[in-house]
Amino acid sequence: MLRHRTRFAAAAGLSAVALAGSSAFLSASATTVVRTDIPVSVDRPYVKANGRAPTAGDAITRCGSNRRQQNEPSAAINARTPNVVVSGSNDYCTTELAGGTWTGFYRSTDSGGTWTNSLLPGYPTDQSPEGLASPLHQRGITNAGDPVQAWDTSGRLFYMGNAFNRAAPQNGSVWIATYDQDAARYVRTVIVGSGTPAVNGRFNDKTSLEVDRGVSSLYNGNVYGAWSVFQGRAGNNEILFTRSTDHGATFSHPTKISTGSKNVQFADIAVTSNGTVYVAYRQFETDRGQQESSIQYVVSTDGGRSFSKPRTAATFEPFDAADTARNGAAAEEAHEQAYENSDGPESEAGEESVGDSRDCGSGPFACRSGFVFFRHDSQPRITADPKAADQRVYLVYDATVRGTEQASQTTYNTADPVGTTLRVGQGGIYFTSLSGSTWSTPRRLAPTARGHQFFPDINADGGVLHAVWHDSRNDPAYSVQYPPGNDGAVRDRGGFATATLGLDTYGASSRDGGTSWATARLSRTSQMPNYEMFGDRQVPFHGDYNYVSSVGAQAYSTWTDTRQVAPGDDPRYVGGEGFDVLQCRAPQPGGGYGPDACPNAGGLDQDIYGAATTG
Repeated sequence: MLRHRTRFAAAAGLSAVALAGSSAFLSASATTVVRTDIPVSVDRPYVKANGRAPTAGDAITRCGSNRRQQNEPSAAINARTPNVVVSGSNDYCTTELAGGTWTGFYRSTDSGGTWTNSLLPGYPTDQSPEGLASPLHQRGITNAGDPVQAWDTSGRLFYMGNAFNRAAPQNGSVWIATYDQDAARYVRTVIVGSGTPAVNGRFNDKTSLEVDRGVSSLYNGNVYGAWSVFQGRAGNNEILFTRSTDHGATFSHPTKISTGSKNVQFADIAVTSNGTVYVAYRQFETDRGQQESSIQYVVSTDGGRSFSKPRTAATFEPFDAADTARNGAAAEEAHEQAYENSDGPESEAGEESVGDSRDCGSGPFACRSGFVFFRHDSQPRITADPKAADQRVYLVYDATVRGTEQASQTTYNTADPVGTTLRVGQGGIYFTSLSGSTWSTPRRLAPTARGHQFFPDINADGGVLHAVWHDSRNDPAYSVQYPPGNDGAVRDRGGFATATLGLDTYGASSRDGGTSWATARLSRTSQMPNYEMFGDRQVPFHGDYNYVSSVGAQAYSTWTDTRQVAPGDDPRYVGGEGFDVLQCRAPQPGGGYGPDACPNAGGLDQDIYGAATTG
């Protein structure tokens, strides 16, 4: 089979002058990029928690040198000592020796200028006292991820995520860990929600974490966690909530707060200066409950003991990627195999998808449209200022921009269908705020005529709002008809679209409660986000979110980035070469090709990047 060079359409607007320095990315002087394009997950040896030395066979000894994937980043600036910044991710560096993915833990003491990388204790092969004491290790759990982080005002960091096995007993659980001494010392991990052994049973996922730092709160120091629980294949997902009043030593029994909805996910928590707790989450449209797509929220005024009934913050038209596989049975089997092999997430199509695929790649993952893309779904993020005299709450979410919808020219779709007509539209970031009992009319935070926007996050502190999101305005082939990073007008001999550079990360700040925003491009280099690094090098995955944290005007944003991925060619398939990664496969005597013999050579080098800004 002929081998092909990787091809990219040139990224528009990336002149040498534009790449010379971060000031070229500013669209308003009120937001300043202090430091950008800093790798958070660095290709250097990791260190163990609390200064422990690794033993023989410890999976951490390969981390930092095997150049494996990291995605779904968190970020948190220390409220007490803002030069200390932490981050985390789904870290695949442990797959080589431990057989599963784990939660990375990254710490900087110079405001994100340099980073020391580590892992949450308790992973398989971790023989340290901290690892052996972890309930994750004691339960034989082999995978952990979905990291979120939050500080109190006394130098304690709380770190939350989920943990599971990829085969029975699955035990999909939610954990919250505590670090103290400005996150220099790991203290403990507590399991706050337990799943069932069955692979199709009760599974906990999609975590959210916040700490009460309210300057006038009676509950200052309370730790709050929320997450989704998936009830097998029935689709009756719920949002559960827990709290700690003793700095993470113990947590309350999880309680359901999403009454009245049949299918909900993506919880996020905000706490105002007087200690009022808000939890927002997405409600999915479904015929079973006659639900519409909306952002629901609940409120607690007694430190998380009890919550109001759900109310609606906003209704919207989702921006959810979906398509139809060329071979549905093969795609389902390939996704299951990737999940079991720690080579990708589960990616089952839900009721929100018009088609059987939320992501598309090559081989069994190929879709009828010929596009290659990673999954993304509309999600809300909520925040409140712990120092503000008012009790305003701020919300962002990504959605289809009304008026941009049109009939899809392929099986790829992102907007609500009309009858049997599939539709696409532009993805945009929307902002709204709650003052008293009234939400403002949602409006686009950073409107552009071209480009999709998704994976937003927002944080408020000291009178300043900071936001972050992915943005494809610089994609030279941008069209509502195409996923980011695809040029559907130029096809190869396999019928696949051409790969393009053009996904960036943007940030914004506001000092007037979101009335006006100063926007800055945070990524100095555009990325091609659809490298097929998962599913035996056949399908992309870019994580499910970005993150921003701030203390006053100072902010730190993190995102998943593929700029260091080594491109290549997959000799097993014709077409889609621009999405292939470096791999080494030998022809087999009976036909076909063997496994990738050079997985550490850069083809899987997906990273977490970060930017420090002031607003």
